[in-house]
Amino acid sequence: MSDVAAMRAFNRELGSVIGATVEVVTQTGEKYTGTLKGIDQNTLSIVLSDVLDADGTNIPRIFIYGTGIISFSVAEKEVTLEGLVKELEKAFPPGGVQYFPDTGIVIVMNKVRITAEDGVDGSGPLYERVKAIADEWFKDHGLD
Repeated sequence: MSDVAAMRAFNRELGSVIGATVEVVTQTGEKYTGTLKGIDQNTLSIVLSDVLDADGTNIPRIFIYGTGIISFSVAEKEVTLEGLVKELEKAFPPGGVQYFPDTGIVIVMNKVRITAEDGVDGSGPLYERVKAIADEWFKDHGLD
């Protein structure tokens, strides 16, 4: 595998865990568990929300600089559709994908509806395109 292909694969894997619950260990020995909201691909700095530290303290949001991280790992299967939303946003025009995190509903082009429980709902060519992307994402995340 070439260096460019390896970097693309690495970045694709990083992007696929957005929205997952992760466990982070820092150089100072601190441990955090929270929802991964974002990653800076240059510094590997991360943003977590709904965080619990090792003492059980709730932290609404924490930013951890990449050089301070020893490791982070996916703690459980993804429970939100944020990663799928990011994949769909690559395939559809700006504003074509709407995500409602409160209800866990994704709407694509005001015609196709996606939920974790029911999957993809719609019909026609747009449905087929969205379903192919969603099916691949669900499969990659062990949610099929």
